[in-house]
Amino acid sequence: MNLARFFWVVLVAVGVSGIALAEEKAGESRVLKADYRPRPPEMVVAEGEQISGPLKDILEEAAGRHGFRVEWRVVPFPQSLHDLETGQVDVVPRVVRTVEREAFVRFLGPIGFQDKDIQFLVRKGQEGRIRTYEDLKGLVVGVKLATAYFDPFDADATLHKETSSDDHTLARMFIGGRFDTVAILDRQAMEGVLTGLGFRDYAFAEYRFRQRLGNFYGQSAKSRHAELFPKLNESLAEMAASGRVAAIYRVHNVDAPILDADAPPLGH
Repeated sequence: MNLARFFWVVLVAVGVSGIALAEEKAGESRVLKADYRPRPPEMVVAEGEQISGPLKDILEEAAGRHGFRVEWRVVPFPQSLHDLETGQVDVVPRVVRTVEREAFVRFLGPIGFQDKDIQFLVRKGQEGRIRTYEDLKGLVVGVKLATAYFDPFDADATLHKETSSDDHTLARMFIGGRFDTVAILDRQAMEGVLTGLGFRDYAFAEYRFRQRLGNFYGQSAKSRHAELFPKLNESLAEMAASGRVAAIYRVHNVDAPILDADAPPLGH
């Protein structure tokens, strides 16, 4: 091989490698980092951290419309909230909108509204122990770290609240008698944990705080894909309005969020 031909071959090889590298970097730049956690039935984490649920499918479809794919990891919500603040994660499904979080989260959606009453876990036979908010005073109330319940409760420094990191720890501490009651945002998730622990001696107090919440995705204000926010928000709004969100929920046999925030509660 003469010298000129050798240099030509080298240049072609370098060019091909450069194109491949550029394509790889371009692919990496169109990835949304997203967090998941067990919040059945909307967010299911099975053995081996296999994830499924309507909120996963909805985000993947909306992102795909703009040439993005979603890379998931399973982590506790307090870590997700911290990483939303620092920009280490781009999007987290089902983030309750609060004034404090608006400082570092851009809220995508809502894709609909859901009745998410705050209930209080008690032992069987103690349902009448908590009939009003005032009955919480003097009790040890278990709460989950970084969870937004409802404003008066969250801000009430007169209540004796003990914090735990996740549902499993809360359940074990309740079973062990560390708490008189536990504040519950996701009843189905907690009942699943209690069932898994083989514990049946529980009920829910007569008092509950009724509320209807928007189902939002939270995007970090420091996300490297901040420019995608309006496009992604527009896609989610279109999917909700067209019935695509409801269709995805039906695939998973889960009740879809309602579109009318002022509609009567289900069953009323």
